[in-house]
Amino acid sequence: MNKYIVTITPPTPNGDLHVGHIAGPFLSADIFTRVQRLKGKKCYLLSYSDDYQSYLQRKAEEIGVNAPALAKENSKKIQESLSLIDIKLDHWLESYNNPYFEDAVKILYQSCLDKGIIAPKVSLEPYCENCEKWGYESFARGGCNHCSESSDPSQCESCAMAPDAFEMTNLRCVLCNEKVVYKHVERNFLLLPAIAEKLKEKILSSPMRPQLKEWVQKVFAHDRKIKAWGVTRPYESGLKLYADENHRIHTWFMGLAGYLATLKELSEKNANADNPYDLIYDDSTCMVNFLGMDCSYSHVLVYPAQTLLNDELRFKNAFYTNFFLKLDGKDFSTSRNHAIWVKDIVKNACSDSVRFYVSLISPEQSSENFIVEEFWTWRNHIFNYLLPKIFDNLEKMNFDNITSPIVLSESETKIIERWQKYSRYDTFSIKEIASELMEILELLNAKLNYNILDKNLAVLFAILSEPIIPKTSQKLKKYLTHYDIDSFNSLLNLPKPGV
Repeated sequence: MNKYIVTITPPTPNGDLHVGHIAGPFLSADIFTRVQRLKGKKCYLLSYSDDYQSYLQRKAEEIGVNAPALAKENSKKIQESLSLIDIKLDHWLESYNNPYFEDAVKILYQSCLDKGIIAPKVSLEPYCENCEKWGYESFARGGCNHCSESSDPSQCESCAMAPDAFEMTNLRCVLCNEKVVYKHVERNFLLLPAIAEKLKEKILSSPMRPQLKEWVQKVFAHDRKIKAWGVTRPYESGLKLYADENHRIHTWFMGLAGYLATLKELSEKNANADNPYDLIYDDSTCMVNFLGMDCSYSHVLVYPAQTLLNDELRFKNAFYTNFFLKLDGKDFSTSRNHAIWVKDIVKNACSDSVRFYVSLISPEQSSENFIVEEFWTWRNHIFNYLLPKIFDNLEKMNFDNITSPIVLSESETKIIERWQKYSRYDTFSIKEIASELMEILELLNAKLNYNILDKNLAVLFAILSEPIIPKTSQKLKKYLTHYDIDSFNSLLNLPKPGV
């Protein structure tokens, strides 16, 4: 693959971003994009504001404001936080009343209707008579019928399955804590059982981490019997496409449409000759989705299902999931004020140090823990002691022998091999890349203790660190010659900068 559409699950604009958000899809997607561009690949990094999410509606009602206005306000805050942490999107779309978004939803929804894989049926859905609220998602909570953990009826954060609201235990209204009743309502459903075998084959042909592959295999296991999945949510949050409530599309169906709409809006505003939107019709393009494990049902099952029978949309998929990051051993919680906001930590620490540390503890395979005291101890050693020491020694270095052949040690060769492996689009890991950078720093530190600066290691670190700590990398490169950088770029099979 040499062309990538890189997506970040759209954040709900009911608040700003904290470190837990960054440790999820945001930082991984940004670093993936920077790595592929370092290799000379074409990439577009996209995300958008999830303005039709019912959690936005609930938050707006709780504080007594208009939901679209709240979305607009928080969309601005989110973009500012992304900029502060040096996450550079090629385009950000605000989905509310956005014609590109509505067109993309219509195209995918109508295509599924025409192919016969979306059809209406009457179902029993939760409703709070006291608050007069439907409990499709944010307004109800109970025990997941798959894993028994607390969940809304949409997507379970614990097992990533789509709960059956009627089979959930002790389902109650979030607002008044009263038990819900169940009312008949006609909804449209995506007929996943009708395409299960072909869909499973397509999904499992995509690069993904072991935990996601295991989850996919469980979903399609014969004893589970995958069910039709509700696409519309009458009388709740969502985009109303046609005249009746049965076509009010809920946000989890619209994610792929959001990515395509963001790419389309970018293509309309793109000053370059290439049209980014053409990538979706190219089978050498891969859409690389970065998402929380809890979003797997929609991203990994539903979005490929929408394109399964559409021969025009020829892009491939890759899926990179993450688990949750804890803060000092507890879940991030804005309601309990147990969070570190991006704007606050960047104010007191540099963006590079946050990016590097979060990469080292990225929850790629399991939940990880951000320990505040450990972060500051680590930062003080790396950014206040070791890196300044490297800068000082580079400044004093004698460059008389700049054209001497590069001779790599065994440890340097292995570092390069591991970096090459974990920078690939199909085996990507920011945690492993960050670990290689730490190994380089530890080797540099060991030699600096004897007043020796290993030039190979210094150049390697300057080049390979660029995707994770871009500002530090650029500062390091100022001390190096063009010959150093070009020689190592050639050794690493990287194009010359600017080529």
